[in-house]
Amino acid sequence: MAVRSNCGPHALAAVAGLPVEDVERQYATIHGKGPRWRGKSRIRGLRRTAYALGVDLKREDAGGTLKRWVAEAIPGRRYLIRVGGHFVAVISGKVIDQHGNDRLEELARTRVTHAYFIQGD
Repeated sequence: MAVRSNCGPHALAAVAGLPVEDVERQYATIHGKGPRWRGKSRIRGLRRTAYALGVDLKREDAGGTLKRWVAEAIPGRRYLIRVGGHFVAVISGKVIDQHGNDRLEELARTRVTHAYFIQGD
């Protein structure tokens, strides 16, 4: 079975502590996605979905490689990160996406283009 292109909903679910299915359902409802939608998302759509789910995302300055950025991230914060066209969650130094729970070494050299953390963390 092929892995779906649901990195955005998966990362948001990990950051928010919600089931991936709930995030996908909310995203699909907000954006009028039908049953053939495979999970592809954009940052603006994820922010709207987070808001609808009661998750308050706050923008963080982005830039640099993911490895450097994770090393300099504030401990204890949960982050939603976009690297290129891919979304990941960063929780306690672990990079999480739909492929696994410790992807830092594989994605270490990718450039961080967007970074958000949960307000209140």
